[in-house]
This record gives sequence, C-alpha cells and structure tokens, in this order.
Amino acid sequence: MPIPAGILRESVVIEQESTTRNDLGETVATWTTFASRRAAVEAISYSEQERRKQIGGIGTYTIRMRYVPGLTGKMRVRWASRSSRILYIASVIEQNNREEHELTCDEKAT
Repeated sequence: MPIPAGILRESVVIEQESTTRNDLGETVATWTTFASRRAAVEAISYSEQERRKQIGGIGTYTIRMRYVPGLTGKMRVRWASRSSRILYIASVIEQNNREEHELTCDEKAT
C-alpha cells in the first residue's frame, strides 16, 4: 500500500557527495542534488552533551518518502522546510516491495 499523499508535508532534498581537486591538488568535497521529494519527517529523540566546554546535541529523525532509485547511506538529506537542516542518513529501509523508503537520520547540532 503506497504512502498517502496527505502525510508527505515536508520538502526534502537528497544530496550526493562529489569530490574535485582544486588548484593546489587538494580534494574538495561538494554536495550536488540527487533528488527532491515530499516526505513525512518525525523527530525520534534528541540528546545533548558537553564536550570541550561546548554544548552540542544530536537529533534523530525518521523520514518516510516514496521510493528513490539509487538512494544510499552515503548521501545526506537537506530538510528544506526547516531552515535547510542537514540530516545524515544512518540507515535506509526499503518497504512494501520498493514503494517507499524509510530513513533514520541524525542531525548534528552545535
């Protein structure tokens, strides 16, 4: 059964890392758009920790969207609806015979 369109309220952009070399021969990582999708984003947890006199946290989210061919855990998700938050994909689950993806993503807040 496909995901009902009514729950796909957020805009997300899936980005893929590509590397190039600059004039000095150093490797430079850039992110390019792989796909744009409507998705359901749900916060799961948030943990805060103090490291080197700075407080930072990690938020965990679940993202459900229609199937995206070629999606891997090396990509990242830019959550356009929330001030371009960057979510790093921790796991990718294909559900219902390739009709949808469920992603578990971490946001490293500083």
